[in-house]
Amino acid sequence: MFKKFVQITALFNFPIAIGIMIPELLSPQASSFIITLVLASFLICIGAALLWAVSDLPRRAPIIVWNGLVRLFGFVVVTYAASSGMAPTLFIPIAVMDLITAAIYVLGSAKTTGIPVSSLIIGKSNPYQ
Repeated sequence: MFKKFVQITALFNFPIAIGIMIPELLSPQASSFIITLVLASFLICIGAALLWAVSDLPRRAPIIVWNGLVRLFGFVVVTYAASSGMAPTLFIPIAVMDLITAAIYVLGSAKTTGIPVSSLIIGKSNPYQ
């Protein structure tokens, strides 16, 4: 079940990235062109990395954990931005979904592999390293 969840959420990265790229490619803005396309490329990369990671969870779980930590950071940023009036309210439910996904990624990686979160955060996929 955990592997399937990671696979599905990883696959969502691809249409999201394309959805971010298309408007910028259709109407390029000097102030956002590079950062938008690079960000979208990173989304594609992490989607591919997550799909790769689930094929060998005991050795690649740190990738999933770190994606969870990035999503957690995103939640914090959106929460701050929304409370300061810098982000649309529509971003809040998306950020909450990222928070839930982050928790599942971090806790699920630890539970599925039997490796403590602290070890996974520092990249140890073998608790006896």
